[in-house]
Amino acid sequence: HHAVRAMPIEEQKERAKEMIKYYRIKGLQRTEENRQIFGWTPNNEILNGRWVMMGLALGLLTEYATGVNFIDQIKLMLSYTGVIDFE
Repeated sequence: HHAVRAMPIEEQKERAKEMIKYYRIKGLQRTEENRQIFGWTPNNEILNGRWVMMGLALGLLTEYATGVNFIDQIKLMLSYTGVIDFE
């Protein structure tokens, strides 16, 4: 049998710091890989948010002008383009 050696507190703290640093670096690498694969960068997210706001504004203006609510506008668009048949 091997004798189990008690690790001093200072050594435990040092090992814990090394592990935290290792996993922090690993997490940042994984985040960077996701950004490269999926394009989740701050600039892309800002641009995406702006397009969504534009779409919502146009949908609301169209609802105001025609009386067709936003959900029905989407249904009409999908049925006109042949994506889904709601009948």
